[in-house]
Formats: sequence, C-alpha cells, structure tokens
Amino acid sequence: MRIGMVLKAAIPPPDIRVEKEARTLIEEGHDVHLLLEGSSGRAAEEVVGGVKFERGVDMGMIREKLHRYTFNFTFRDALWRKSIMRFAVERGVEALHVHDLPLMLEAVGVGKRLGIPVVADLHENYPAGLQVWYESKMKKRTIYNFRRWAAYERNILGRVDAVIAVIEESRDRLVRLGLPSDMIYVVPNTASRDREDIPLDAGITDRYTDRFMISYIGGFASHRGLDVTIRAMPHLRDRIPNLKLVLVGNRNASYMAYLTRLADELNCGDMVEMTGWQPFEKIWSYIHASAVCLVPHSRNPHTDTTIPHKIFQYMMLGKPVIVSDCPPLARVIENSGGGLVFTYDKPEELAERIVEIHGDGSLRDRLSRAGREAFLDRYNWDKTSGELKRLYQDLEKRTR
Repeated sequence: MRIGMVLKAAIPPPDIRVEKEARTLIEEGHDVHLLLEGSSGRAAEEVVGGVKFERGVDMGMIREKLHRYTFNFTFRDALWRKSIMRFAVERGVEALHVHDLPLMLEAVGVGKRLGIPVVADLHENYPAGLQVWYESKMKKRTIYNFRRWAAYERNILGRVDAVIAVIEESRDRLVRLGLPSDMIYVVPNTASRDREDIPLDAGITDRYTDRFMISYIGGFASHRGLDVTIRAMPHLRDRIPNLKLVLVGNRNASYMAYLTRLADELNCGDMVEMTGWQPFEKIWSYIHASAVCLVPHSRNPHTDTTIPHKIFQYMMLGKPVIVSDCPPLARVIENSGGGLVFTYDKPEELAERIVEIHGDGSLRDRLSRAGREAFLDRYNWDKTSGELKRLYQDLEKRTR
C-alpha cells in the first residue's frame, strides 16, 4: 500500500514515533511517503531509511504566526490543503496517515475528494494538552479554547477511517467520546531494541560515578512535575548525602529559571543540575549513569491519557523507575514490577520512594530486572507495533 504520512513539523530534529512507524510499515512491504515542513539547509526531497521525504510546506516565521491565529479559529489552512492534495495526487497515495489532530480536517477533505482512507494518529490528548502547554489564560480562552478544540476533535474523528491511540487509557477516552472501539488501534510509544547499541559517552558516565544520581529526561513545563521533584530534595539531603538530581531537557528558559529559583529558595541548588537540551545520542549515557529514573508528571486530563517514550527507555536499560500516579504510568510500572509509584503532588512521598530504593540494594536489583524483563517481553516496539501492522492489513482488505 502506498501510504502518505503528513506531519506538521520539520525533520530533523528526529520524531522518534513517526520514524518508528514508517520503518515498520516499510518492513511490512508498504511504500511510505512523508510530507513535512521545509527545513533550512535540507533537500526538498530525499530518502531516509526507505522513507521518501518531501519538505513541501514552507511556513516561515511570519506565516507561522499568521497560521497560529487563523488556524486556531477556523481549523483550516489553504497552503496545507493544497500541499496535501498535490502530495497525494503526485505520489499516488492510497491512504493518508495524519500525525496528530490539527491538520486532520484538511486531510479528511483531500481523502474524500480522492476516495482514499484517512488514518488519525493521535500522539496525545491534544485538546487537553493545549491547556497545559501554554501559560497564557487569554490564549486558553481564545485560540486554544478547550471546548472548541474538543468539539473539533469529536467532529473530525467521526469522519476518519481509523484512529491510532498511544495507550489504552487514550483508547478508553475516545470510546467515551462515542468512537467505535473497533476503529481504534492502540500503538504504545515503546522503545526499539536497536537503540540498545548506541555508544556511551564516558565524559557523562564518569562524571556521576561517586553520586547516587536521579535523572529526569524530557520536556520542561509545569505539568511535568519537576517542581515537586525539586521540593523533594530537602527531605533527602541528610539521608542520601551524595545524591544528585540531574534534569536533562529542552530549552524552556523561563521554566528552567523558575526551577533554579525554587532550588535556591529551598537551599538545595547544589543538589540539582540542569543540563539543558542534549543530542539524542547522549541521552543513553545519562540514563546509564542513573541509579533511579523519574517520570514525575502532574495529574491532569492530558497526562492521565498519554505516556512518554522515556519510561520504556528507562526500562530497556534496566533502571528502576519512580513515576507519579497518572493512570498510564502507574499501570505500566505496577504491571511490570519495574519501579515504584508516588502521589503526584506529594514531594515527601517521592522522597520516601527514593530512600526505599537507595537503602535496599536487593529491591533496586529486583526492580531493575523486572523492568528490563518486561521491556523484552512486551514493552518493546517489535511487540507493540503489531496493532499498526493490523490496521493496514484491515485497510488493504477494505480497499480491495
């Protein structure tokens, strides 16, 4: 089947989920094309890992700002609509596979005109995400208004041919919205085993040899629970003297400044290190150096129905994981036995979980083995990509 993926983003930087899905579909014998935004210094067309990239939409700074306001009120974009249509026609696309919610309306219009199916690949609960990704109350009342986005989601998902959900809790939410369960395919964002072979950076791993290192890797924002993590540090100073909390994340300068001020106010700034953004290849070295890895997300409708890729990376490398009680996180950790759970807004409880693992070597070893075994058994991409393969088998049967 000739599959036309649509992603409103540029590659590079890598989009791990998109690339894993494309690679799997190619291995299944499908022909995968990917429509992206333009990327400075990159060819308009190239083949990467068998995926035929087309950087066919040049947003530019001014147009991106205009798009942000006009699109969020209309859910329409003429440039993307024309680009998707041309892309689908010129490449003979037999199915449109659209990543995330925003461009779904334009893709459905193209699919209807060409008589081809449309797959909605929902990386997360987008309407709820808009409420935690942005701080501005005015924007959340207007362009990112939850009710408008939720209504758009219900409407457009009723017009696609199949939906991909990232976790079972997301599937259950979509069923509550009225979608038939048999049109939803759950494809968790697990890690690929081929990532185990990335070389380690001795400059990173050696830096923490004498430390009991706790790490968080991922985005920096208020819903990530990093403030709770820092509030846990004063409870640990005298109990784990060599503890170091290492936060590896993106370039959210304002939030990093807030966390720095918070650590200073709590007199634990010396216990906390923030590395800023790091190349993907170096992430493994930070995980390898860690005694414990964290996913301390705050609870809200977004985090309660999604799951981050990093939890499976931690398990792959056999690291004990401490997670907050967001349902998907807690379920994976409790089912795997690969870590411990704390109540998301209780830093003293997080501190106790860290002390438990630090003070009990046999517990640490047991959590490490259980997480690694669960990854190898059921939480790796080879196992969880089965639903993606089944989706396109079903589409091929229907189109024939």
